[in-house]
Amino acid sequence: MTNAEFETIFEAHKDAVYGFAWRMTGSAAVAEDIAQDCFTSLWKTPGRFDANRGPARAWLLGIARHLVLKRWRVESRWTPLEEDNNVPAPEPPPADWTTVHKVAYAVQSLPPLQREVVLLVEYEGMSLQEAATTVEAELGTVKARLHRARENLRRLLEPLRSTP
Repeated sequence: MTNAEFETIFEAHKDAVYGFAWRMTGSAAVAEDIAQDCFTSLWKTPGRFDANRGPARAWLLGIARHLVLKRWRVESRWTPLEEDNNVPAPEPPPADWTTVHKVAYAVQSLPPLQREVVLLVEYEGMSLQEAATTVEAELGTVKARLHRARENLRRLLEPLRSTP
């Protein structure tokens, strides 16, 4: 991979990788580390990326996902990811938060498996198949996770409907 090719990929996808890592972890500093490690991996082993298997963004977000999970294991925050159907309502956000902050808070409260598919499909605009490839799951599994995530978000954000 040439410097120019790397720079093109970096410029096109750095915000997506950082944003995904930040939304998954809730930490800007951790997201910066993950994004850096993700692109370092691309630089050191460019042969691991195969354009025939999918777009660079999906591959990079898959790397970012693995780095998030690895960090959680190292920090002992790791518990086996389960298919949580319903999310208990988190503490209500402060009343002075904007709607955007309240939505971000609700997304952050989703279980990781649901959160990652919401981020990939709704925030990154991936197709369901691309998201399935990124998270290494069957298409039906991703559809089910996304459905449960949307239902949980609908329930968590219901109070916003009555807010002026």
